[in-house]
Amino acid sequence: MYVITVIYDQPTDPAAFDEYYRTKHLPLVDALPDVRRFSWGKCESPAGSAPSAYAIAYLMFDSRSAALTALSSPAGQAATGDVENFATGGATILFSEQD
Repeated sequence: MYVITVIYDQPTDPAAFDEYYRTKHLPLVDALPDVRRFSWGKCESPAGSAPSAYAIAYLMFDSRSAALTALSSPAGQAATGDVENFATGGATILFSEQD
């Protein structure tokens, strides 16, 4: 399994982030080809303080090739280009092979 992990840092307006992510960004993610599994969630810290990351998303593919093909597709270009519209705190994208 090949995984793209997106780590979203704390946004300037969490409510606006949530609304945009759910209503505008998730439909773009849903359009990506060959995603085997997608999940996302908001981050918490054990002590209750605000963690450095606000949310994390995982996109799972059968292979690195499938992930790169999905990102280079029109749907992939739309989804990656959309991140700057709501991730006001920034985002880090990581790629990994999972056993």
